[in-house]
Amino acid sequence: MLTITEIYNNIPCREGLTTDWGFSCLINEAGLLFDTGERGDVLLANMQALGIDPASVGRLVLSHDHHDHIGGLAAVLAANPSMEVYVHDAFSEKTLGLIREYTEPQIVSAWTKIADGIAVTGPLGTDIREQSLAITVPEGFLVVTGCAHPHISRIIDRVAEEGLVWGVIGGLHTVTGEDIDALAVTYLSASHCTDTIGEIAERYPASFRPGGAGRVHRI
Repeated sequence: MLTITEIYNNIPCREGLTTDWGFSCLINEAGLLFDTGERGDVLLANMQALGIDPASVGRLVLSHDHHDHIGGLAAVLAANPSMEVYVHDAFSEKTLGLIREYTEPQIVSAWTKIADGIAVTGPLGTDIREQSLAITVPEGFLVVTGCAHPHISRIIDRVAEEGLVWGVIGGLHTVTGEDIDALAVTYLSASHCTDTIGEIAERYPASFRPGGAGRVHRI
């Protein structure tokens, strides 16, 4: 089973957690944290409430260099400076310098396997460069996005070069009609910056699952 726990989200899902603008989730079995939300204190408090020890996180992947996804970076690295940190080649020297206070970042520029059954797409897009996770599941790939600034349709197209895209979880920023058409997947959970959640849920009622802080996806 694959378990993904949403630690940080501006959409509430579970009592006892703080909701705040941003996104972070844990790929539980891999000990892989994806993004860190806006505030380190909220990230660590939600991790504690969910029973997640920062020491159990071996890898951290950052999707893009926006504060609502990297704001908790210093706090989580201070709690566990031994984790491997994966960024892409569009991250600022300021962010890279912050990471280097704790560890040397792994900078990727293309599709890269970072763990058993888990790859990063490498940076996509032009104005806002962003990478996503592609996790192997029995039916294909599950895509995990931070904001999908390059448009989810283009992210899906990139992952589809490697195999069938089975599902999508995460934030979907500035969704177009083409993006909504591309979301015809088996498992779909949109949250965080998605401003068309209602439209997506109405279009795909069989595959849509609500996302939010504390949501646990068991796949």
